[in-house]
Amino acid sequence: MNKVSLYIKDSDGVFQLVELFEDETISVTSKIQDIRDISKVFTDFSQSFTLPASKKNNKIFKHFYNYFISSDDAFDARKKVDAQLEINHIPFRDGKILLNSVKMKDNKPYAYNVTFFGNTVTLKDLLGDDELDSLTWLDDHFLYDYTSAATKTKFTSNSNVTVDSVVKYDPIIVPLITHTKRLYFNSDTSHSSDTIDGDLAFFGSGGNTHNRDVALQFEDLKPALRLIYMIEAIEEKYDIEFTRDFFGSEAFSGDGTTTNRGLYMWLSKEKGFLGGGDQIEEYLNNFTHSSGDTFADFQVKNIIPNFSSYGGETDALLTVEQFLGTEAIVATYRALIDLTITTTSSLEYSIQIIDTLNNNQVVVEADNQQGTKTFSYVTGARRIYGFVFKIIYESGFTATPSLRIRQRKDDKFGSIVIADGYYNPDAITISAGNKIRPTERMPKMKIYDFLTGIFKMFNLTSYYIDDRGDADYGKIKVLPLDDYYDDNPSIFDITKYVDSTETDIDATIPFSEIDFKYKDPKTLLMIQHKETFNETFGDAEYKNEEADRGKPYKIELPFEHFKFERLIDQNASGIGLTDIQWGYSAGDNYKPDPDATPQPTANYDSVLTAPALFYGIRISGLPTGEGINWYGVSHEELSSYWKPSNTVENGTSSVAPDFTINFDDEVDEWNKTNYGGTTNSIFKKFYQTYIEDVFNAKKRIFKLTAHLPSNILLNYRLNDRFQIGDKVFTINSIDTNLKTGESKLELLNVL
Repeated sequence: MNKVSLYIKDSDGVFQLVELFEDETISVTSKIQDIRDISKVFTDFSQSFTLPASKKNNKIFKHFYNYFISSDDAFDARKKVDAQLEINHIPFRDGKILLNSVKMKDNKPYAYNVTFFGNTVTLKDLLGDDELDSLTWLDDHFLYDYTSAATKTKFTSNSNVTVDSVVKYDPIIVPLITHTKRLYFNSDTSHSSDTIDGDLAFFGSGGNTHNRDVALQFEDLKPALRLIYMIEAIEEKYDIEFTRDFFGSEAFSGDGTTTNRGLYMWLSKEKGFLGGGDQIEEYLNNFTHSSGDTFADFQVKNIIPNFSSYGGETDALLTVEQFLGTEAIVATYRALIDLTITTTSSLEYSIQIIDTLNNNQVVVEADNQQGTKTFSYVTGARRIYGFVFKIIYESGFTATPSLRIRQRKDDKFGSIVIADGYYNPDAITISAGNKIRPTERMPKMKIYDFLTGIFKMFNLTSYYIDDRGDADYGKIKVLPLDDYYDDNPSIFDITKYVDSTETDIDATIPFSEIDFKYKDPKTLLMIQHKETFNETFGDAEYKNEEADRGKPYKIELPFEHFKFERLIDQNASGIGLTDIQWGYSAGDNYKPDPDATPQPTANYDSVLTAPALFYGIRISGLPTGEGINWYGVSHEELSSYWKPSNTVENGTSSVAPDFTINFDDEVDEWNKTNYGGTTNSIFKKFYQTYIEDVFNAKKRIFKLTAHLPSNILLNYRLNDRFQIGDKVFTINSIDTNLKTGESKLELLNVL
């Protein structure tokens, strides 16, 4: 019989030993990836069990059964708390404990019902429903001016940023993906005024005005964010750390050269132009006190406002902490915020007041405003608030904003204002320009869905490292499943511990085939591919013709997939295949310009895609006459650009790139070949070994019982092997009674 010990961290950060019932069963189920549900990642969790309502346990749970206790002294059962399990005084698992309920007998507490969770499982609880636009660490370091000059720099060059003395390589690039304008290349200089928009061939001699007018411009493009820095932003926000086994690999972060930066997400929050067209989105900034009370006049413990750095500027970040008084006459303190926009302009504008400390909730929103207006908000529940103030307006709009902040005290005697101050930000003019803040451009997606999408995409597994002797203790290990099973597995001979009286042997295949899918395509080139070949570019289907069990199993990513196009010179006597590859985020709804002569304009309806991923590859050294026709501050030919790609590198006509984000063997858009069906697809690199093993006719699931000693329970990992007789097995799942060591095993025979 093992001695099981449970420790729970108290409010002072000290792990307290919990008293257990002598006969209570504590079972822990462990599995990394169930062969019957291959798209999900698992880790340790327990069944619910009970703890005695002893004096010690009552103190740990702060007498939770007493619902009259003050909120400040109560145990918060809404949250999981850190916990540790030991077997025979040796650490077994780190995790979390959730208090479910208290059982009462004769109006007295009898037992607490709790559940133990492994740390990786609780990642979902930690992230909750937070969306990608709540990762404000990105704004703190990676914002830039939305101007032609700044956009051209990020379109053509390496733009590194130093954060806390650490260089972040090309966190923001502008790839050659257009939202509306259809691009082509025609080096025929005899083009007349009927040349349509989007010609990337540059006619420099004589300052060809028409060629300038059809050139690529900065408004045609949108930025993209490097995924490794999205991972860093998640780590910073939630105080967690992932290992770099996969996130630091070439497949995810590139090869470390200046031309290959790995995966990016296109920052396309809306279809068409940034900000919805001609509108400008800007935050009020550079607030200064102008009159009335200063923050020093506010009651410090009751309301704490201050302006701090936001996005590299002195923007309005008002932090308000509310406080309920503890004196006999309880008072409520609130902050009253009045934002006044004074303008003589007849142009419309919109206002948003955003609480940055509540998942960027818009607490005040007023659209289609004209003239001088005041927009007000009063804080409510007792918590910390953080406010930024955004104005959306058209070119030419001017205004003078001002901010009034009051502190009000409400009690049974009425309401009084105890502090009242005015603050003036910069005036609003077109010269202020527009800032690109990553969170403002982020596609709508939950952080948890983003991470699970990456995990599904590359067949990753993860687990919390709770071995205190491991150099990565406390981190979340992330690596491809094949690498996990090959990560120095040990073999434990459990022959003498197995109960051989009863064993069940099941088939491993609960489905007939596996479909690997991106979101259904919306963009023109993807739709054309499906219509031409009757299949979706990048998707794949695995089917073993000898297997016929159940329905197809779908692994569907939450991401959009692009098919890119390498341009060919439309001039028959021109350069042929160019070194320009682009993406098009428009659908198949053709919209000719009725005023164009002659037709057509060749532009299609822009579409709003799901978050789209691609590899960023910097192309440089384009020869004169083969560069990109650009019109910004001046009309010029660009010799470099960031190419969007489905492959991590260009490869050659005979050697496939190391990685592609196509599930299937597709024709490489750059090299125009599928390498004889041997491309390094996602399926081939990350799924094939595991899936083919699952579908092997000799594969079985063995269900049996074993009484495992503590030296095995304390030391096995889920990628280890168990040996029974002369046969070796991998672990599908283990359900263990920690006190007795009795374990229900699901094992897979090694072929």
